[in-house]
Amino acid sequence: ISDCEERFYKKIDPIKVAPAAGSPAYLREFAHIAAIGWTNEDQSVRWLCGGSLIWENFILTAAHCAADDDNVPPDVARMGDINIYSDEDDEFAQQLKIVEIIRHPKHKYNSNYYDIALMKLERNVTLHDTVAPSCLWLDDEIRFPELLAAGWGRTGFDQNTTKTLLKVQLAPITNDKCSTHYQRGVRKLENGLMDHQFCAGDEKMDTCPGDSGGPLHVKLFKEWKLIPFLVGVTSFGKACGLAAPGVYVKVSKFGDWIIETLQRHGEMATRFKFEPLVCTDRYYNLREYKEDLVRVYEGREYLGLSNAYVSSTISNNVIEIGWQDDRNTTYGCYGYLISTRGVVSSASCLSERADLPNIVRIGGIDSLDNSRVVPVEKVIIHPDYNKETLEHNIAIVKLESTVDPSEHVFPTCLWQNITHSPVKQLVLDFGTMKFSQINEPLHSHRTLELSSLKYSDLLPQGLQNEHLCFQNQPFLVPGSCNALPGSAIEQKYSVKNVYIHGINLFGRDCGYGESAVGIRLSAHKAWLESVLLPHLKSESLVYIDPDLEVGDECEYADGTKGICVAKQSCQAIHTRLQYKQQISFCSNGTVVYCKVRFYKQAVASGAFPSGGSPAYLREFAHIAAIGWTNEDQSVRWLCGGSLIWENFILTAAHCAADDKMPNIARIGGIDSLDNSRVVIIDKVTIHPKYNPTKQQHNIAMIKLESAVEPTESVFPTCLWQNVTHSPINQSVLDLEYNNGEIMTRVWERSSQKCRLAQKYSGLLPQGLKNEHLCFQNQPFLVPGSCNALPGSAIEQEYGDEKIYIHGINLFGRDCGYGEPAVGIRLSAHKAWLESVLLP
Repeated sequence: ISDCEERFYKKIDPIKVAPAAGSPAYLREFAHIAAIGWTNEDQSVRWLCGGSLIWENFILTAAHCAADDDNVPPDVARMGDINIYSDEDDEFAQQLKIVEIIRHPKHKYNSNYYDIALMKLERNVTLHDTVAPSCLWLDDEIRFPELLAAGWGRTGFDQNTTKTLLKVQLAPITNDKCSTHYQRGVRKLENGLMDHQFCAGDEKMDTCPGDSGGPLHVKLFKEWKLIPFLVGVTSFGKACGLAAPGVYVKVSKFGDWIIETLQRHGEMATRFKFEPLVCTDRYYNLREYKEDLVRVYEGREYLGLSNAYVSSTISNNVIEIGWQDDRNTTYGCYGYLISTRGVVSSASCLSERADLPNIVRIGGIDSLDNSRVVPVEKVIIHPDYNKETLEHNIAIVKLESTVDPSEHVFPTCLWQNITHSPVKQLVLDFGTMKFSQINEPLHSHRTLELSSLKYSDLLPQGLQNEHLCFQNQPFLVPGSCNALPGSAIEQKYSVKNVYIHGINLFGRDCGYGESAVGIRLSAHKAWLESVLLPHLKSESLVYIDPDLEVGDECEYADGTKGICVAKQSCQAIHTRLQYKQQISFCSNGTVVYCKVRFYKQAVASGAFPSGGSPAYLREFAHIAAIGWTNEDQSVRWLCGGSLIWENFILTAAHCAADDKMPNIARIGGIDSLDNSRVVIIDKVTIHPKYNPTKQQHNIAMIKLESAVEPTESVFPTCLWQNVTHSPINQSVLDLEYNNGEIMTRVWERSSQKCRLAQKYSGLLPQGLKNEHLCFQNQPFLVPGSCNALPGSAIEQEYGDEKIYIHGINLFGRDCGYGEPAVGIRLSAHKAWLESVLLP
C-alpha cells in the first residue's frame, strides 16, 4: 500500500477552453417566464399576472388569473422580455394570443384551493435560448433550501408594479409552521392549508400582487448548464412586503392533471417526457451556463473547463463485481482495483445476496471490447462489519489470478493521511461513467444533515471516525449522477497520481445538494494490509554465495540486480532488512549483494541554451523540486533540491525559512513527470547558525515522510567532500526550462574575481566566506533562458560513472552566465550534514 504510487500512476486530462456562444445571461435566466396581459381599447396592455411556459404552446399559471376584477379573461402572453414596458430589450421578445384557458375543475373563485390553470397559446413559441419551456418538479419532496420567484408585481406595500422583471430567493416553510400565518377558517381558506399548497418566504422579500401565477422554481445543474424546474405557482399571500410567507400551489400534486389536459388538447405529452433527465435533454442546448463555468473575453463567452464539475476522465480501475451460475450472469456491485489481485468494495453490497460474488469484470467501463472476466478466489468481509450500524462496511474481493496493469485496467493507490483529507475529490457517476467533483469532506464530528428520511436513520450512532461525509453544490438534475455503493471517492494529486480516499456508502446525486457518506479507507489501512500483503517471517532470509567477490555482478531471487560491495557502502541493505526481504552475502559476512546504480544514457535531442546540455533520466535521478500546495491543490514549485539519502533532500535554508513551510517534494521526472515520485515532507531542519542577512550557513535538510525505494529514475547522489580542491568543470541545473531540465556548465571563480552584479552585491555584506562558492560562465544570456532555482544543485561529473553534488545554488541570474552567481559549498558543512543524517 505504502509504495503504490511508485508502481502505478496515470495521467490526468489537461485544462481546455471551448466556446459557448449565446444570448445575454439575464434573458436566458428567465426563458420560461411569461407575462400575462389584458389588452385595452387603445391597444395598450395591462400585465397583471405571470406564468410559466411548460409546453411549447401552454403556460401554467394561477386559476385566479383566468379573469380580472371585471371578469374579463386575459388575451395575450409575452415571453423573452425583461422590461415589458420598454422596447429596448425586445430583440428576442415573443408575444402570442391566448386562445383558451383551462382552470382546474375543483377551483372556485371564492376559494384559494386548486388555484392552478393552463393557458393555450395561438401557436408554438419559436424555441430560442431566451424562450424555452421549463421542466416540472413532480416529486412531492421539496428538498431545496432555497427557491427562486420572479415577476413584475408590486415592489412593496402600496407600491406600483415594476416594469422590469425582478427575482427573489425564498426558503420553503413547512405547512405546520406556516399555519400560524394562515389559520383554518379564514376567508377563502376554510380548511387551512392543504397538501397541494406550501409556503415560502424571506425576512425582507416576498411575492406581491402582479406576481400571481408566476413561477417558484429551482435551477438544477447538469454538466455545464442550469435547468429550471417549476416547483410552485404563486397563489396568494398577506399584505405585500411584510415578510409573511406566501402560499404557492405545489406543482407535483397536479402532474397527472397537467399531462391529461395537454393530451386532451392534442399534444403528445406523456409522463415520460416530464421525467427530469428527459426534459433536461430536450432543451439542454438552450439553457444558461452555470456562471462559474463561463469566461467572457472580448464580448464572447468561453467555457472554462478547468472549473468543470464533471471530468471526462474515465476510470480504468473500476471493477464490476458479479454473480454467475449456469444460466445467468449479473453484475450488482462495484469496486476498485487497489492491487494486482485485490478489489475493495463495500461489505453491505457484497453480502446483500445469499451467496457471495464469484466473478469480476475488469476493464469494461469504457467498452466491453476491452473487458475480461476474472474468477474470484474469495471474498473477505471485515470481521467487525455491522449491517445494522454500517460500521466497518468494507470488504476485499481477492482474485484467482494477477491482473497485469494496462491501458484498460490500472490499480489505484490509497490515500493514507489519517489527519488530512484532500480538499477536492471525485465521485464516479455510473450513469455517464464520468467523474463528478465534490468538495472537502465534512469532518466526522459535524452533524450529518440528510433531509430525506430514506438516509437519516442509516447511521443510528452518527458519523464515526471511519466515515467521511462529502458534498458539493448545486443540486443536480435527479439521475444525472449516480454513485453506487462500493464506488470510489478519488483524489487527483499533483499531475500524475490518483488516490482513492474512500468508497461510497449511501446518498443521492453523488453528494450534490445534500451530503452523502462514504468509508474512509485510511482508517482501515492496517486491516487492508493484513489481507493484501503476504504474512512475512519474523526474520529476513539470509543467503551466502562463497563464489562471488567484491565487484562481481549478482541477482536476488526476486530479480533485483546488484553488485557485490562492502556492507557499509550499501544503503539499500537497510531497506531490505526493514521489509524482511532476502539478504545475500558474497564470500563472507562483510560483502553484500547491493542494488546496482543506474548510469546515464546519452540520448537526447532538441535546442537548449548555449553551453547547456540536456539532462537524462538516469543521470539526475536525485534532482528534487520542492513545492507548496495551494488551497485549490495546485502546486508552486519554488525551490530545487537534491536527494542525498533515501529520505533526505538537501536544499537552501531560505527556501524553508518562511512562515509557510513546503509540504511536498517531487523527485526524478527529468524526462517526464511520469517518472517522478511525489513525497510528503515530514519536517525541515535548518542549519542552527543560518543568518539570512549575511547569507551564512544557508543550508537545510528536508526529511521525507517515507524513504524512497531507489529506482532507475529516483536515486540518491553523493556529496563532494574534498575541502581543499573544487571540481574544474561544474554544472547548474535549470529546472524551469520548458522542454526538460537543462544542465549548464559553469566554472568556479575566486573571491577576488567574483564581481557580483549590483542587484546582489548587498546580499553578502561581509563578502564571500569559505562556505561560499562563486561560479560563472560566458556569454551573457537572453534573460529568462536559464533559471537555476534556489536550492538546486551545482554538480560535478567525475569520470564516466559518478556524479557528485558540490554545492547548492543561492542567488544570481541566468545560471551565472555573464555575471557571477553564488552557492553554498557542501564540503564546508560535512559535519552538520552527518549529524542530521546519522544522529
